[in-house]
Amino acid sequence: MPTSTRIDTTELELATAKARKKIDEAFALLAPYLVVLNEAERAAMPRARDGFEQATRSLCRAMADHPAVAAAAGFESEAVLEDLNNLDVIRPFFERVEELWQRLADSRLAWAAEAWSPALVAYGVAKAASDVNPALRTVTAPLAKIFATRRARGAEPGQAPQPVPGAAAPGAAAPGAGASPVAGPPATPRP
Repeated sequence: MPTSTRIDTTELELATAKARKKIDEAFALLAPYLVVLNEAERAAMPRARDGFEQATRSLCRAMADHPAVAAAAGFESEAVLEDLNNLDVIRPFFERVEELWQRLADSRLAWAAEAWSPALVAYGVAKAASDVNPALRTVTAPLAKIFATRRARGAEPGQAPQPVPGAAAPGAAAPGAGASPVAGPPATPRP
């Protein structure tokens, strides 16, 4: 895990409030010009290939010399060039917003991990200590849904933990011995 990212939360709240105002201003300025698609429209939209912008500009120049071909294709160079110019205008802003999004996502991931790891250790110690101090069960029981291992969450009080589906029975050789049965967490899709 990276080094601690402890900061002054009050300062973060103030900076976040100021940034939200700036984002609201940017949204108000840009919203009248930006396209809004629904999920179906987004899914149906053709995806341009890398390098298409330069190639399309070349095509626009060529169509100026061949108006009959442009007319037969319904190709309007002026409209196509406007779209390409619009892409040029928003590109730097989009890149900056992507960088901000990545920093926000990294901060969320780091702060959640920094809170989760010691909380998980504290839960584990409290759970183990509840064997000798039953009063701790009132602390750990409501938290088990979040902090307990998968097998422990599936077990009823007084029962042995349920076996993991596909795992070998206790004492049996696991298929593909030597391979790790533990899978990593699912990838988080990026918005």
